Amino acid sequence: MGKSTYYFEMNKTDVVAKRNEELSATIKEVFENHKGRYGVRRVYRELRNRGVQVNHKRVQRLMQDSGLFGK
Repeated sequence: MGKSTYYFEMNKTDVVAKRNEELSATIKEVFENHKGRYGVRRVYRELRNRGVQVNHKRVQRLMQDSGLFGK
């Protein structure tokens, strides 16, 4: 493997991780706006209403990783 290829791959930004960070921030905002009452399904529907294309499984995983649980 060439030296330039190695450093190119090492310095490449992870697009999925960046998207997950942005989505986690949006999920926390929705969760806090509704005083912690919204669970996965309602947060997912709120994101869809805002025009965010996301799968409910991703929302569930990110909420679990952040420690957000609805009442």
